[in-house]
Amino acid sequence: MFSIRRLVVFLGLAGLSVCVFANDGYAVSGKAYNLKTGKLAYRELITDLNENKEVQVNYAKPNGVIFARKTLNYSTEVFQPSVVLEDERDDETVSAVFEAGRLLLTHRVKGDSQTKTLYETAKLIIDAGLDSFIQQQWAKITAGKKVEFDFADARHLGIEKFVIKEIDASMSPLAYKGAGESWKYFRVDTANKLSSLFTEPMYYAYDPDGQYLMRYQGRANIDSDTGEAWDVRVEYEYF
Repeated sequence: MFSIRRLVVFLGLAGLSVCVFANDGYAVSGKAYNLKTGKLAYRELITDLNENKEVQVNYAKPNGVIFARKTLNYSTEVFQPSVVLEDERDDETVSAVFEAGRLLLTHRVKGDSQTKTLYETAKLIIDAGLDSFIQQQWAKITAGKKVEFDFADARHLGIEKFVIKEIDASMSPLAYKGAGESWKYFRVDTANKLSSLFTEPMYYAYDPDGQYLMRYQGRANIDSDTGEAWDVRVEYEYF
């Protein structure tokens, strides 16, 4: 979850492994920790926006081996990038791609492919576009208002409605050691009251000086090595 305008920002690097990845031309690094074990599960390695308005995201195991790749294309709205995620572990592809004004959601695993076409797409949020949406709605959210949005769920071929609100640092699991004193904390819940009883919320921590996403906690957008849902905490660094 990141914005294309922040991919050129330099912040202090932390750790030798991040420096190694920086030498490979990445602009942002995210360390994802498994919430159950506390161990590093994978890294998100994100490139700068190229001349084709594309951002590449590589997912690497703790030993540095890349196992999945995602391409984000920002040729349309910044909150609606087309996305193609390819995971070599189980030959899986998850995509949300515009075609003739329609949005095609596709999920393919080992040759078994399903696609759903969405026609009403004007207000849909897609993948990392949520970060840009939060920036656009920043004034409302930080003024104490709850903001609803529709999110395109390509993996499950549907649309999910969520609501985001600001919460106090004391209510966020992301306000631990190393957090900035001025950081803003947001919580995202499903807007369906029944579903919310069975779904864990997502948490975001932002540095308001530039509105940079610093930490995230919730469901990962990739499966675990065993094909199950992954709940993670991600810490982002910019360079």
